[in-house]
Amino acid sequence: MGKLKRLAGDTIIYGVSTILGRLLNWLLMPFYIRIMDKAEVGGVFNIYSYIAVMLVILTLGFETGYFRFAKKENRDVLLKSLGSLVVFCSAVFCVLVFIFKENIAYYLGNEYLKADYFLIGALIVALDAITSIPFANLRISNRTVKFALLKFLSVVLNITFVTFFLVICPYLIDNGYTFFEWFYNPNNKLYYVFVANFLSSLLIALFLVPSIFISKASFNWQLIQPVIRYSFPIMVVGLFGMLIQNIDKILMPHLLSKNAMEALAIYGANYKIGILMAIFIQSYRLAFEPFFFKEGKEAASNELYAQVLKYFVIFGAIIYVGVLTFIDVVNVLLLPEYYEGNVIIPFILMGQLFFGIYYSLSLWYKLTDRTNYGAVISGIGAFLTILGNVILVPRFGYLGAAISSFLCFLLMTVISYGLGQKYYPVDYPVGRIFVHIILAVVAVFISQMYSSEQLLFHFAFKGTIFVSYFAFLYIIERKDIIKILS
Repeated sequence: MGKLKRLAGDTIIYGVSTILGRLLNWLLMPFYIRIMDKAEVGGVFNIYSYIAVMLVILTLGFETGYFRFAKKENRDVLLKSLGSLVVFCSAVFCVLVFIFKENIAYYLGNEYLKADYFLIGALIVALDAITSIPFANLRISNRTVKFALLKFLSVVLNITFVTFFLVICPYLIDNGYTFFEWFYNPNNKLYYVFVANFLSSLLIALFLVPSIFISKASFNWQLIQPVIRYSFPIMVVGLFGMLIQNIDKILMPHLLSKNAMEALAIYGANYKIGILMAIFIQSYRLAFEPFFFKEGKEAASNELYAQVLKYFVIFGAIIYVGVLTFIDVVNVLLLPEYYEGNVIIPFILMGQLFFGIYYSLSLWYKLTDRTNYGAVISGIGAFLTILGNVILVPRFGYLGAAISSFLCFLLMTVISYGLGQKYYPVDYPVGRIFVHIILAVVAVFISQMYSSEQLLFHFAFKGTIFVSYFAFLYIIERKDIIKILS
């Protein structure tokens, strides 16, 4: 249980910074929907989806490759070599986007998204890609506090710049300070959302990037060749995974004939309600990857991996029940015209939970160096997500996108589990995991059966269901809970 506690401790450290950072970023969503019109809010979700996809490509899967090949004696060389290669690729990418920005805007943009949006998006991607290897170095060096602080600082800087551009500048211009009109156009708020992100990413990059070049180590092409061969399938896996999570927001403006950007705004805002599940999964991923590479293929680790997955599902199920049981409270952050999108939240939350399960199961192809299998599984998932969106979104709107995402992650989990049991068998408690998922769904279903205009009775009922759910959890898992606490 000591190793399990260590993983939990790292998850908490990553989680605290991630929770604070993501929650602050989350507060930008209710801010945006109150200060911009729906079409502009849809533009935020659309451009950031492109940024997320391109970031996976530019990082080249090197973060995982760095964990796999970094040893104390070659870590400096690997940091400089991989970091320099990412810097070069990022520079080439920015130049290409600058040259072809008008063509990119013609094929990917619309009346709200202009060429300059894609250019500044490219700069954001490049800066974040360049800092990925230094951040990975902090993680594998167990400098979790510094990693967490820098990630949190990045969010704080972004929010500061967003507030400056969208609140302070318009206020000053309205009060006669015309100097600010020199660099600020109050009719183009969407553009300054990305300018704020660029400036925050630039400041963090200025702090981290020197670590790539100040080392006395020299670039070593032969050292990184096996890293590239190992990382490329990981990059493909990541690309497919990011497409699965973002292709809905990329395709929706092209699949809906009317009010597409407005529909995307409603979809994206309600998608953000799943932030607690996303925070939990991201914190778990940040802690889990370095953890299982250190544990390796020891026979004793198999039982540990099984326990890790079970507790991951338990905590994910708690988040699922909590968010959906008290959705009325969460909706305070939305505007009434966005409430209709609540229908997607159960599918998004459960899809994210299965995504986390899939990620945990993926250790079999990473530890056995069969990363090509991960690429195939993710490719199948990406294909099905795209197909599902193309078929369901024109018919059911954004609900079709949510259903496609959920079914994709479910299928990927099933495929990964089947192959994993063949190449790296782990005795996962599948029955117990299934029980926890069903229990969570049933608890949510019961919580939706009663609603009262009397807030006291309404929340008393919701609270009773939530407490009862915890009681069932304790009954099912009391033996392991007592063992952990002892």
